[in-house]
Amino acid sequence: MAITTAAPRAIVFEDHSGLASALTDLLEARLGYDVAACAGCIEEALRVAHVTSCDVAVVDLDLQGVMAYPALDELKRRGIPYVLATGSSPRDVPTRYRAPTVRKPYSAQQLAQAIQEASAARAS
Repeated sequence: MAITTAAPRAIVFEDHSGLASALTDLLEARLGYDVAACAGCIEEALRVAHVTSCDVAVVDLDLQGVMAYPALDELKRRGIPYVLATGSSPRDVPTRYRAPTVRKPYSAQQLAQAIQEASAARAS
């Protein structure tokens, strides 16, 4: 009898639908994640962060002109590691929200490395 393990789960906060779709495909097809939810605005990101069980979140900082910091607060409160996927410089992120960051455009390898770093930081 084969033992199967569930794929790790991710959530995506990205306001550009094409990028959200590409990121979902990357996470699922290349990195082996099950994307549990996507959110494109801060209100939806807050709801998803509050109720969705996952192993990691990939977060665009700017969701339709609103910074995703309240959603990051909720992820931190729940102990969910996150990766920032942004076009902004990591130096522009307030210290309390800093996390492994991939600058757009990024590769599957860069994202995988950032997820590994975020998960390791949570475990320590």
